[in-house]
Amino acid sequence: MDMGTGSSIYDAFAAVAQNNESRVAIYFMGKPLTYHNILSMSDSLAHNLEEMGIDRNVAIMAGNSPQFIVSILALNSIGLAAELLRPGESPESSGSEYVIASDYMLNYRDFNFRDMFLIRDEDFAPYGTSLRYYFREYLGDRPDLSSHPGIHRFSDLVFDKVARAERKRNTEDVAIVKRTGKAQSPFLLRNGDVISATQELSSYLEGFRKNIVISSSLYHMSTLQFLFMTLLNGGTVNLVPDYMDAHTTMRLAEKLDSNMILGNSNLYGQILEKRIGIPKAIRFLFMLGEDFTLEFMERFRSQTGRMIKVGYDLTALGGSVTITPIDSDYDGSMGKPLPGVKIRITDRSGRDVQSGETGFIEVSSDRFAMVSGDPFYNTGDLGFIDAVGNLHLERSRRMIINGTVIYPEPIETAALKAPGVNDIALGMRYENGLPVLVAYVVSEDLNGVKRFFNTKVPPYLRPGRYIQMRKIPRSPAGKIIREQLVEMVTPSDQKTSAGA
Repeated sequence: MDMGTGSSIYDAFAAVAQNNESRVAIYFMGKPLTYHNILSMSDSLAHNLEEMGIDRNVAIMAGNSPQFIVSILALNSIGLAAELLRPGESPESSGSEYVIASDYMLNYRDFNFRDMFLIRDEDFAPYGTSLRYYFREYLGDRPDLSSHPGIHRFSDLVFDKVARAERKRNTEDVAIVKRTGKAQSPFLLRNGDVISATQELSSYLEGFRKNIVISSSLYHMSTLQFLFMTLLNGGTVNLVPDYMDAHTTMRLAEKLDSNMILGNSNLYGQILEKRIGIPKAIRFLFMLGEDFTLEFMERFRSQTGRMIKVGYDLTALGGSVTITPIDSDYDGSMGKPLPGVKIRITDRSGRDVQSGETGFIEVSSDRFAMVSGDPFYNTGDLGFIDAVGNLHLERSRRMIINGTVIYPEPIETAALKAPGVNDIALGMRYENGLPVLVAYVVSEDLNGVKRFFNTKVPPYLRPGRYIQMRKIPRSPAGKIIREQLVEMVTPSDQKTSAGA
């Protein structure tokens, strides 16, 4: 099926939706939403945002849900960019006065806003089905925002029957704004950039039915790349919360006739640990932008008889830039560049190195608009390209858990306010070949800090392990020396507790 055409993400989706009105676009928690439903809600939200005078970029802080997708389409329809914020980021840091947010994303960080469009617990699932029954242990506390000025219920804005407005949209218009810890300036992803990224992924999967389970977070551009690739091909997305348990995810995959899965390390780790079967109809498994070891991949293949296709994703390029070839098994590399992507390896002076020599990974900027305008973007990651053109990565020093880069400082600052916590540091270590977030805590009792994380912090920012410490290594200036944390942990220095 040909992808939708148009000058914007909204136009491309609308073209597909008009030819597939009754087809299911998204299953969420097993409940169907047709292409007509998604387009109608997007038009309603766009109309109401215009009526309210929303005239600048809007920050989105929401978990995996249809509302996330509807928000991007609605903003795109009226020519506004969606600024996708990581858990814990503040809209104030990017100058966003308008916010679309789910209430459980607001647990541990306060910020100011002019208008907030609040996705409540009961709004997450279609037809008003509350998620609290299913995820009591995950969702934590909810801030009471009912008396806060500027709060609007998202559900009040998406069910008006409105005529589709004729608006001028341009392929050069910025559709998505993303910030990373390494880049000083935000990445401005244009309509054309996002559509090109989906087309390249569609070419990679040419000839295969595109009904996909997505349990990886929609904050990752590679996840959005897979999602829009599926929708713009008239396929069906089986969308699940990225903290959904693997048993339920696999049951939904089998029930809804999916043929591929885009998951995170949490999903695949549970499949191994709990020996969960993978439906026979699932042809491909993908895991992008994740940290893992060769040991994990070998265990997964040995136990399940399946291979996970991996890749290197880059926010600046709108998603994945390399993926394991469709007809190949994992060979220790991140695969070859997708069509339209160029990768080179350079030394510190910016000169190309020889094949097989480790250096800095630089990626072509053919389809992204970065403020600097450089033809190549230096990712800061180390790697090399082998003789057949596959990209290999050196082990990252960043904390990457379930595909999310963890920035520990704001979490540590908030956790220090928990009862009984004298000092705390977050670190990462590998268990069974996958990274685990670890909280190193100076406290006589770990219950207070556990209660903080379980009630105030989104699931993907919660430690999988707590270690009781006598002291946290710090520099004379008071900065945590994270490299020393693991070295300091000895049986006499610590007590270990699981995250639950």
